[in-house]
Amino acid sequence: MNIQVRFRWAYVPPGVHLLICLMALSGYIIPKLQFLGILWTVITVVDLPLSIVTIALAWKYSLLAGTWAVIAGTWWWYFLGEKLEAVLNKRLRRSSSQG
Repeated sequence: MNIQVRFRWAYVPPGVHLLICLMALSGYIIPKLQFLGILWTVITVVDLPLSIVTIALAWKYSLLAGTWAVIAGTWWWYFLGEKLEAVLNKRLRRSSSQG
């Protein structure tokens, strides 16, 4: 059996997003890492279409807002990564068939 494993670049952006979210959460859980809490600002700016919901929820339902930022933001970056990978694969196939 010849099984070919291919690295999917679409997994990189959501993985980075999830890692940054976990680092920001550690700033709220571990007192000595409190300075990492500023990463929530970065996540909010980077996830801007989805972070409007996060901002609206954060005033009254902070746990729900944080959960939304982690789950919806990670899904959003997976969606963007999939689309980018599809476009790049399409261009690579087109250039290899031409030349």
